[in-house]
Amino acid sequence: MRGGRFGKLGDRLRSEAGVVTVEFVIIFPALLLMLALIAFVSLLIASQSEVQQVAFELARKGFSLVGQNYDGDICLKLGQDYLPALAENSVTLSAAKFEPMASCPGQPAASGLLTISVTYDLAGGGASQFGQMLGVNLGQITRSASVIVR
Repeated sequence: MRGGRFGKLGDRLRSEAGVVTVEFVIIFPALLLMLALIAFVSLLIASQSEVQQVAFELARKGFSLVGQNYDGDICLKLGQDYLPALAENSVTLSAAKFEPMASCPGQPAASGLLTISVTYDLAGGGASQFGQMLGVNLGQITRSASVIVR
């Protein structure tokens, strides 16, 4: 007896037609969310890496300023003259989102160490908006680099 006591209705309830479509509708959005999360984390790591690279390049330039016996504030000079050019060459960073570098009149330190810190504001970018959707406040990235000048 085909279909048991429910007949054709029982055959339709046991049918597997459309199962693939239902699985796709359930799994595809989760897969897209996972890919978006991977892209988000990748952009965040790239931004942090580039901010670190900018700090390192500024410290190297500060080293050359010390070698030229520059007598002004090294941090202000680096922030005004070199930071915008470095940021413009970046793929993920914008010069306008770097906070102005603070004055550092005691640089290089008596130990001969020149330390440069830069802060980048992530607010307003695509990564920040995606982070807010996930409930994550990204805020700012601050990185430092040091070179020995003596």
